[in-house]
Amino acid sequence: MFRNCQIAYLEERVPLRERRRLSFVRQGVSYALSQTARYVPHAAGNVEFDVTPVHEYGQKVIEELNQRRGTLTPEEIKKKALHKNFSAFYLKTIAHVLHNVPCLNAFLENSLWRNGGTLFLAEDVNLGFTVHTKFGVVRPFVNNPHLKDLVTVSGEMRSLTRRARRTDINHLYVRCFREYIGTAIRALDVGSLKLLWMYFRHRMMDGKIDPEFADVPVDDQLQPSEFIGTTSTVANIGMSVGGHQTLTCLPMPEVLMWGLGHTRWEPRVHNGEIVPRQIMTLCVSMDHRALDGGDVFEASEHLNRYFQNPELIFNWKPGDPV
Repeated sequence: MFRNCQIAYLEERVPLRERRRLSFVRQGVSYALSQTARYVPHAAGNVEFDVTPVHEYGQKVIEELNQRRGTLTPEEIKKKALHKNFSAFYLKTIAHVLHNVPCLNAFLENSLWRNGGTLFLAEDVNLGFTVHTKFGVVRPFVNNPHLKDLVTVSGEMRSLTRRARRTDINHLYVRCFREYIGTAIRALDVGSLKLLWMYFRHRMMDGKIDPEFADVPVDDQLQPSEFIGTTSTVANIGMSVGGHQTLTCLPMPEVLMWGLGHTRWEPRVHNGEIVPRQIMTLCVSMDHRALDGGDVFEASEHLNRYFQNPELIFNWKPGDPV
C-alpha cells in the first residue's frame, strides 16, 4: 500500500534471496546523496599529475635512513613510514591548496527566496578523508592540516581511522542526527522533518548498539565533532581499490570534492626524452552554482608546485609559509 508499483511488481514476480532493510547509515547516506543529486548541478574534471618527484624524494629519504648505522629512533621510523605511504602527504598538500584558494574551502546556502544564496568561505580547513569500516565508508576530518607538520597529520589520520573502525557507525549517525535536529529547530528548517522521522523510526526499531562495540570506551570511538563540520573531502580511490579515477558525488553543502586515483607508470616526454614517469589522476566534483572552472585551474597550479617540490610539504614546520 502506497508503494512504487514497479517495486511491488518485482517483489511479487521475482524470487528473492532475502529482504535486507537498510541500516541507519545507508538511510542517512541515501537521504544526503539524493538531496545532492536533486539540487546540485555537478561539474567534474580529471587532471593528470606527474608525481615522480614525490616518489623519488620519498625513496631518497628511505635510502638515507637505511644507510644509517644502528637502530632507528622512533622519530626516524615514523619518518620512514611517511616517505613510503603518501596518504598524509596528499591530504596535507590539498589542505595547503584550500588555504590558498579559499573559495574551494566553502559551503553554499542556495536560498533564492530568503537571501538569493550565500557562499560561506571557511577559515578552518576541516578536510575529510574516507575510511572503510564494517558499516561502510565514513569520512572523519582533520582540522587544519596545513598548520601542522606531516608527522602530526599522519598521527591524527591513524587515530581517526582506528577509532572509526571501533565505532558503531549507526549509533554515531544517531548522535549526529541529534546535533542536526537541535540546529534545525533553532533555524526553523521545515525540510528537516524527514530527518526527525528517520531518527525516531530508528530509535523505535533499531536502537541497539552492535555488541562488537558495546564495551568500547567513548574516548576510543569517533565523535560527532570529528565527523560533521567537514569543509572539503578527499576520496582516495587509488589506495582503496587501485582505481585510476572516480567521479565522486559531492556531499552537500560542500562545494568541491577530491578523488585521488592510483599512481601508475606511464610513458611521458621529460627533458626531451620519452621516459617512464609516475602519474596520478586527480578527479574533482564541484557545485557549479558556486564555482567555475577557473577556480580549479588555480588549484591545479598550486598542486603541481607542491608535487614538483615535495620538500615544501615533507619538511614543513609551524611558522613556514603555507
